[in-house]
Parts: sequence; C-alpha cells; structure tokens
Amino acid sequence: FFFQIGTPMAAVPSPSPSLIGSDDGQAQADGKETHCPRCRSQFTTYFRRHHCRNCGGLVCDDCSRNRTRIPRDLSLGNVRVCDDCFKTIGDHHAAGAEEDLVLSQQLIERLRGELAQNHSQIEAFKKVMLELEAEASSDQSCLAEYSRDPQNDQFSFNLLQEKVQISWGRVTKSLEAQGSRKAELEERQSAAWTRRTELAAKEEELTSKRQELDSELAEVSRLEARRDELFREEGDLQQAVTNERRKVRELEMSRKEQQEMEAERMGLHSSWGSRRGSNEP
Repeated sequence: FFFQIGTPMAAVPSPSPSLIGSDDGQAQADGKETHCPRCRSQFTTYFRRHHCRNCGGLVCDDCSRNRTRIPRDLSLGNVRVCDDCFKTIGDHHAAGAEEDLVLSQQLIERLRGELAQNHSQIEAFKKVMLELEAEASSDQSCLAEYSRDPQNDQFSFNLLQEKVQISWGRVTKSLEAQGSRKAELEERQSAAWTRRTELAAKEEELTSKRQELDSELAEVSRLEARRDELFREEGDLQQAVTNERRKVRELEMSRKEQQEMEAERMGLHSSWGSRRGSNEP
C-alpha cells in the first residue's frame, strides 16, 4: 500500500529569470548593481554578488548564508537561499512536518487495520489450503490439529503452501495420467467403432452373398429335381423303345414266317401245276 505523505509546500517567492539564466538583460542589470538590495552593503572583488536559488533575487553573502532544499526541485539538495526564503521555507517545513506526523499516525492506524485484515485472510487461506490438502490426501488429521493449535509452526503459510503444491502436484500428475488414459481409451473406442462399422458392412455383404447363394442353391435343387424327372422319363422312354423293338422283332418274325409259308405254298402250287401239265395228252 502506498500513501502520499505531506501536502504541497505553501506558496514561496517564484524564481526570477536571472536564476534560470534565460534573461540576459536582467543578468546584466544585476551585474550593474553596486550594493546589496537587502542590506545595502557594497559589492567588491571579494564581497561578491549572489542569487537566491529559490526566488532568484540578487543578494550578498551576508544575506544568503543559509542552505536548504527548495520545494520546486528537491533533487538539487541544499542550495543557497536568501534569509527571507529560508524563513518562509523553514516555516513551511515545520508545518509540513506536523502534517506529516498526523498523516503518519493515520497511515500507521490504517496499516494496522490492513495487517489485521491480511492476517485474517492468511488464516482463511491456511484453512483453505489444509482443506485442499485433506481432500487431496484423504487425511483429516492435519485439519483437526490446526483447529486445536492454529499457531503451530508446522502450519506456517509458506510450509502449508509448499505442502499443498506438492500434494496437488501429485494430484495434477494423476489427473494428467488419467487424461492420457482417457484419450487412449477414446482412441481405442474410436478404432473399435470403426472396426465395428467395417464388420457390419462386411456382414451385410456376406448376408447379401448368402442370399444369392441360397437363391442359386434353390435353383440347383430345382434343376436336380428336373434332372431326376428327366432321368425317369428317359428310363420310361428307353423301356418303351425296348418294348417297341421287341414288338417289331416279333412282327418281323411273324411276317417272315408268313412269307416262308407263302413261298412254300407257292412252291407247292407250282409243282402241282407242272405235274398236271405233264399228265395231259
């Protein structure tokens, strides 16, 4: 926490351009002065002219023996100022010191309040860290011991912070390992789903082929039944042909016998005619 101590300095005489050195005309005018404007002492080679670093006024050494820090630029350190500026600055410093003291007291009270609040917050943080440690280790003993003796050195904020970091580091590693295992399982599951999809497609293809084969098998069975039927018809036809051939042979034999009998009868008739002719006168 940062607080600004003190208030701005009271108004003091502003520095003249001769102090900054930007007004050459004023510097030349001061160089022509022969007496100190304050005490009217005459300037000589050894009693030289000076300027107040606060108001910039021309003074002698007797009228500017004091050294102090000027409000407009404290980084200059203690510099020469005239007696009037020294008194004005001194009075302001005294008033500022009193104001600073009051502000310091207010700051101290405020810091005490902040420290008390910070102490309460630290104790609350310590309890939270112990609860986290108990949750990470599944051990409530430290939390119970802290409730009995919260000022024990083993419950200092730094030690608890280090202990919690170690415990939760282990928990984090465990979670990371579980995350890696989960990612691996998800990858395996994805591969299994892919394989399952491939197998389902293959099963569908095999089912389609099986249906085709069943259709072909049914056609083969039908053709085999037709073949058996044709074989039976062929047997029947062969038997019929055999029977017909036997009938043909029987007819041929009968016809042959008839022809022989006819030939024999014709031969007898011819022989009888010849004998009859020979008997006529």
